[in-house]
Amino acid sequence: MEINSTFDIQLESFALKYLAFFAAAFLGLASCNTPEPIEISLVPYPSSLETGTDRFNLSSSTQLIIDDQGDFSEEIAFFQSMMQQAIGQKLSDKSGENIIEIRKTESSENPEAYHLKITANKMTLEAGAAEGLFYGLMTLRQLLPTGMESGEVSNDIALPELEIYDQPQYGWRAMHLDVSRHFFSMDYLRRYVDLLSLYKLNKLHLHLTDDQGWRIEIKKYPELTEQGAWRTYNEQDSICIEKSKEDPRFALEPKHIEMRDGTPYYGGYYTQEELKEFVSYAQTKHVEIVPEIDMPGHMMAAIAIYPELACNGEAAWGDLFSTPLCPVNEEVYTFVENVLTEVMDIFPSKYIHIGADEVEKKTWEESAAAQKFMKENGMQNVNELQSYFVNRVSAFLQENGKEVVVWDDAMAGGIDANLNVMYWRNWVAGVPDKAVQNGNEVILAPGDPFYFSTPNSKLFDIYNKPLLGSKFPKELTYKIKGIQACLWTETIPSEALADAMLFPNVLALAERAWSPESAQDWNSFKTRLINQLPRLDLLGVKYAYNPTTKLIPFMNVDTDLQQIGITLESEISEPTIYFTTDGTQPTTDSNLYEGEFFVKGSAEIVAAVFQDGQPTEPILRKQVDYHKAIGKSVEYHKPWNKSYPAGDAGSMTDGYRGGESYNDGIWQGFTNDLDVTVDMGEKTILNSISATFMQAAGPGVFMPEYLEVAVSNDGETFETILRIDNDIPVSEKEKVVKEFKGSLAGKEARYVKVVAPNVQRGFIFVDELVIN
Repeated sequence: MEINSTFDIQLESFALKYLAFFAAAFLGLASCNTPEPIEISLVPYPSSLETGTDRFNLSSSTQLIIDDQGDFSEEIAFFQSMMQQAIGQKLSDKSGENIIEIRKTESSENPEAYHLKITANKMTLEAGAAEGLFYGLMTLRQLLPTGMESGEVSNDIALPELEIYDQPQYGWRAMHLDVSRHFFSMDYLRRYVDLLSLYKLNKLHLHLTDDQGWRIEIKKYPELTEQGAWRTYNEQDSICIEKSKEDPRFALEPKHIEMRDGTPYYGGYYTQEELKEFVSYAQTKHVEIVPEIDMPGHMMAAIAIYPELACNGEAAWGDLFSTPLCPVNEEVYTFVENVLTEVMDIFPSKYIHIGADEVEKKTWEESAAAQKFMKENGMQNVNELQSYFVNRVSAFLQENGKEVVVWDDAMAGGIDANLNVMYWRNWVAGVPDKAVQNGNEVILAPGDPFYFSTPNSKLFDIYNKPLLGSKFPKELTYKIKGIQACLWTETIPSEALADAMLFPNVLALAERAWSPESAQDWNSFKTRLINQLPRLDLLGVKYAYNPTTKLIPFMNVDTDLQQIGITLESEISEPTIYFTTDGTQPTTDSNLYEGEFFVKGSAEIVAAVFQDGQPTEPILRKQVDYHKAIGKSVEYHKPWNKSYPAGDAGSMTDGYRGGESYNDGIWQGFTNDLDVTVDMGEKTILNSISATFMQAAGPGVFMPEYLEVAVSNDGETFETILRIDNDIPVSEKEKVVKEFKGSLAGKEARYVKVVAPNVQRGFIFVDELVIN
């Protein structure tokens, strides 16, 4: 093993990054004749930002000039309310010491675009549409003192000289809230909208119905809320109650509990008038409320009241999910269309989400009427029956001028190209590829990392994790409509806990959705995020910001110099990292990490973030091998699973080692046995081999039964020289990574055949065949 010294290059790179960062973060140069620099900590970061050294002094004597053709009245009112908060009064049009001009320009192609220019004597904010002007105001709000959020008035505010041209990367920038599993007050929804708009998110996907509760008043079916909005405590409530003994944020909120004859009933619902008022309020913040009425599954709250809506006349649980609506019953379509007609009357949104996820189809298989209908209509399976339901309901909504959104599960039996597909099942790789090739537009909402309700949701992944596979057709990128994160509330019963799960994750999502990739910088974001926290404090957000000192390694295989570069990332800002390459525990006398470093041969990297001179947990251990098989061809006797191709044929000899997730684009997945032959190109002395596999029993990922290695010089006659049996039981529920490693005893051969039987018939995942 060898470390290449790149200190001089790294120092130069570090210096350039240092200067670039502070040029962007601070304005002007501090001297005895200039004021202290003003920090620029905008989230999301603008498309284009240039800074100067001067100041604009905002005060009550600043003149306001408006040239908006009367189109920005609501936004001007909002601006004046900001001035009232910041300097204690609204601005007038009387001549003053300096000027703020708000004007409408010719509409750009993007109505959300704006231009903000601040000089010593004048601030100009212009946009072609109200949306763009509003987002410009959100940028200005973040430039104003944080104290304004709590009513702290400043008589004179120095604003930095700058010029911003800005517009979003995606048109769909959304957060979601599940109000069915646990109910949230209308006050909380309004505050949610306020916070989304502050960070330029423009849609709130409201999950209004599910098995556990029906939250929207439907006047034609009043029982849906009279009965369906309330429940006695269910299993999810019991889990929350138990957890609340240690963490009060898990307690059910008393305002959503009613006592009936001594029995507590939990729930609530929104009247149509409340929802209409809420929609109007959100419109003033340019947030579109997208309602979801989940169907044909997740409908038990309705079926419990109207059992005739199910094929078997029961509201019950099947093998996996709840009893769905019966797609061959005409009464079902009458019910659905009546409900959706009232939904459309409440929500002017261009979009209606109809779910179509996690449908338990067993009752359809057992229904004589359903089987008869399928036979008469040439349907081969119940997936096609689901598609019939989805397409019929979608047609009704489209006839009424709406676009339809479905979860990606709906694709199983085929769907029309004009539906919007929301991709959430990140373990089913290739879904976005298939959707865009079918003509559908896609909203990226993969559960990992965009389900904020799970502990797997990490700030680094939210900001950085690739959302599309390496095989996604680049020419169809325009069909990616945008991105969204979700908050499912099975075990999130309180507003305080919801805040903690949402923030500051929402800020990482917002920057990723708005800023162009060229403006996204993880290190810069970490610093700007910290500067946003005081504003969230004053806005009453009960966020949970506990950045981990865990290190995240990245590899760069250099086949020209036969070395591997290692880069270490962290969630904390400006960490101090020491590392070793021989497997020993690092100390402050070890290598100080200053950027990418390189190793040749094999190395066991051990690294840690140091605080107060001591290493912090967890300690990173990463095996890195520039081995003899890197770049060698691999013949696959059985194919990999097309959903998990990694690097295709070369993925097991490319030098890259997988991380914690099997869908990171490095682990290669097989539903067959692993059965490959590596051609070393010439007779080679073989000393050792190792292959690393992963087990995650929950989603069906298991270890192979054993690893067997055979060698040959002609590629036809092989001699088996090694077998390593698996010792990880199928019953192991925790994720396990195991290295199958053994000696090849100095054998000389050209071909190395590796077999690993997939006896569980689930998935097996392998990252690299390391041959030395």
